Amino acid sequence: MSCSFFSAIPNKKFPWQKRLKPLAEALLKKEKKNTPVSVILCDNARQRELNCNFRKLDHVTDVLSFVWNEPSLLGEIYIAEGQVKKQAFVYGNTYYGELKRVLVHGLLHLCGYDHHSKAERKIMRERERLYSGKI
Repeated sequence: MSCSFFSAIPNKKFPWQKRLKPLAEALLKKEKKNTPVSVILCDNARQRELNCNFRKLDHVTDVLSFVWNEPSLLGEIYIAEGQVKKQAFVYGNTYYGELKRVLVHGLLHLCGYDHHSKAERKIMRERERLYSGKI
């Protein structure tokens, strides 16, 4: 299993790849997922377009996960750089800390977790804390 990081923002590299890749791969291993994942950093406009087209929600969101469940690709995660920076400030988090949080959140969606019900939210939040803090 591998996790590949890309930037869809011109002249911008995906930050902290060397720190985030081992975190992502350890999470996938613990969740018994051995299919590759692609993580794409994009701007807010692209994220809003994706959210509108695929979820029919016309606003920017921090992270979107698309499950492929193919032998060659578990899925793709799109992270909106501007939204993550904004949230980091609002939540009193660092940019790295918020980027790590949304990456873990997106990976958990690919692993089958969701947060539609109160019970699902509780489980997902516990997994987020586990992986964000211990890996």
